[in-house]
Amino acid sequence: MTDTARNRIEDLAAFAAANGWTYQAAAEPPALSGDMWEYATAGNVQDRIAGADWEVGRIVGGARKAESVRQSGIVTIRTSVSINVPVKSINLGYLAIRLPRQLPHFVLDARSNNGILSSLQHQPRRNQRLSLEGDFDTHFHLFAPKGYERDALYVFTPDLMALLIDETGDLDVEVRDDMLIVYRPGGFDLHDPAVWERFARIRATVGAKAWTQTDGYSDDRAVPGLSASVGPEGRRLKRSLPRWAWIAIGIAGAAVLVTAGVLFAVFGAVPSA
Repeated sequence: MTDTARNRIEDLAAFAAANGWTYQAAAEPPALSGDMWEYATAGNVQDRIAGADWEVGRIVGGARKAESVRQSGIVTIRTSVSINVPVKSINLGYLAIRLPRQLPHFVLDARSNNGILSSLQHQPRRNQRLSLEGDFDTHFHLFAPKGYERDALYVFTPDLMALLIDETGDLDVEVRDDMLIVYRPGGFDLHDPAVWERFARIRATVGAKAWTQTDGYSDDRAVPGLSASVGPEGRRLKRSLPRWAWIAIGIAGAAVLVTAGVLFAVFGAVPSA
């Protein structure tokens, strides 16, 4: 990092140019497709800054075409749909680091940034949660596709787990296709030099270790002839209901209980269904 970052960064474009990076005021988000990133891919990136094998930015809501990608044998099917998402529904900062090959879909839900509910927009189904050794489970909930538990243990070795705890313990982490994505609801302050120092540290530790750990990975369930691919069941985690649906269910359940209580108070009994 140059001396430009020693004080508060006022001009992100000039800051990026001074460091040999590229800057875009607006761009498309990484990892375009549905599932875990459904809301994120419906938004737009602001202040995208990218190096040779990484990028950072802030994803906010807006109207754009979101792309859904699915694999049928060796054929990739892409479907675009127009989505209009309220601006305030998305505010997500991310650091995406390129990995050497395609990998199964893993999600690390940081426990420290959760409230009553997970900070994830879409929670993976609970039967995909995998417990790891040591105290890792006190920091993250790891989710892996069913049948890919051994693959997760191959990727998340004790030394990588230690780096994740030390460097990204308060951030959610996702391994998706050939990217490792670290993200935070509310975004990162890209004008703060300390944030860039943290990004550099994450790339040099977590990113470097994830690269060496996954460089030799292979999936024998992948499509024959595509050595860098992943089997269909490993490409995407299966998700639970989105957060807003659980909130709606809770409100509806509370309303039913209140209504039943009123009926009991008035009539002395609750009518049978």
